Amino acid sequence: MGTHTILVVEDEDESRQVLMQILELEGFTVVGASNGAEAMDYLRTAELPCLIILDMLMPVMDGRQFRAALLQAANLAKIPVVVVSALEISAVADLAVVRAFRKPLDIDALVKVVLEYC
Repeated sequence: MGTHTILVVEDEDESRQVLMQILELEGFTVVGASNGAEAMDYLRTAELPCLIILDMLMPVMDGRQFRAALLQAANLAKIPVVVVSALEISAVADLAVVRAFRKPLDIDALVKVVLEYC
């Protein structure tokens, strides 16, 4: 991997933009996708990110479907995923993610996890 790119998959434009800006201020390259299908398209054509930040409740391809697709692809399954969602943390316990945060997000805690993986 070796890249410092983070992929933020979040359907709410404002939430995605704010998260991207915060991570950019931390010195990361950040790419946004508004749903899992858009994120999969990006992953097929770009250098793989060091981390994916994933919302669960999205149109087209939701977080659960996206995570399942990642786990089926050998090269994508190893990318660490952090869930940021309004869902209960227990609702994503079966998704093999490195961390899960509930909205509203604790930015400092998220940045610590990002720094751990990127």
